[in-house]
This record gives sequence, C-alpha cells and structure tokens, in this order.
Amino acid sequence: MTETNSMDDGTQLELPADSARRKFCKVAIGGAAAVSAAAVVYPVVAFLKLPKSLGPVELMEVPLDELVEGYGYWGEHRGRQVVVIKFGGENGEFRAFDGACTHLGCMVRWNSADHMFECPCHEGKFDDLGNPVSGPVNAPLRRVNFDVDAEENLLRIRDHFGQT
Repeated sequence: MTETNSMDDGTQLELPADSARRKFCKVAIGGAAAVSAAAVVYPVVAFLKLPKSLGPVELMEVPLDELVEGYGYWGEHRGRQVVVIKFGGENGEFRAFDGACTHLGCMVRWNSADHMFECPCHEGKFDDLGNPVSGPVNAPLRRVNFDVDAEENLLRIRDHFGQT
C-alpha cells in the first residue's frame, strides 16, 4: 500500500505507507537519546560546579550564654553542620561534633532527654562522646576543635588546620 503526496508543480509523489511510522520512530529514538544524554551530563555538571562554601568564609562563633546545659546548638562552619553541647553546669565542659553520621553522612539529631545522637536514616545511635552505640555505624562522630574566649564570652570553632 502506498500514499501519494502532491508537489507544488502538480506531480504526485508516492510514499510507502509506513513512512509516518518511520518518522515517528526516528523522533522517538532521537528524543530518548537526548533524555539519556541529559541524564548523564546533568549529574556530572552538578558535581563539578563549585560549592557555595568556597565563597567568603564565615567562621562559627557561639555566644556562651546561648548554650543551655544538655541541649545542642547547631550552626554551619565552612559548609558543614556542627553541633555544640554544654555539659556539667555553669562552668562545664563543651563538646563539638560534625553533624554528619559516619555511616552514610545523614544529619544526626541530638536527643537531649537521652543524651544521645540519633541518625534518622538507619537508626544509628552515638553516645554524648560521639562513640557508636547501636545501628550500622562503626566509627565515632568527628570531633570538632574549638576555643573558648572567656573575655568575649564566645566559643569559636576552629577549622581542620587549627586556625580560627
């Protein structure tokens, strides 16, 4: 079976009946190829894009009077979530941890009632020293260095080079 198309000069052009089907298949295959290429290229471009943290760096400073015993104070330091916890009364001890779980990097939550960090992704738990207690975690939370400036009443998080 054939189809006929009229040309501008009045001549008839015979086309095979399946030409519309072929045209559709070419468009569908081309579209699928374009979507596949985009699915590969987008993650690569997103990965190579510079992170926001390479801009102006703001160091994390925590006013000591904002720290309540047993509760977590969350902030951002160089693009990482950091939690600071005060223990032991008015002149107590401070601890600071990277908020990322050591199993898959999910953000942990501080449970002030149980004095434990809990990972919502795989139910991993860490004690108040950052040591793993249960779940699939096998490495402690990363401790974050800090300095306490009693004169300015501030706790300053230091970066991994020990600089403030």
